[in-house]
Amino acid sequence: MDTSNYRSRVLKPLADSLSIPKVNFQVIRRTIATRAQSLGSVKDIQSHLRHSRADTTANEYMQELPESVQQMVGTVFALLNSGKGSQMVN
Repeated sequence: MDTSNYRSRVLKPLADSLSIPKVNFQVIRRTIATRAQSLGSVKDIQSHLRHSRADTTANEYMQELPESVQQMVGTVFALLNSGKGSQMVN
């Protein structure tokens, strides 16, 4: 599979439809690593990403995502999907 073909055929239109400035395999890997923090250990994520060192996984790929931020994003997402997102704009 040609990655540039997949990127232009699938990822670019997906990013455009979601108004996300950039989606590529690196962004996807970092998102998976960050979201997987609560689902497994650093060693599990390291194995999945095929890193030779857990340090690389923890320091370069995983970002801290506090519970309060997750709740806020979930609330905004629910408001936008309910059609009440216009209430958020002053």
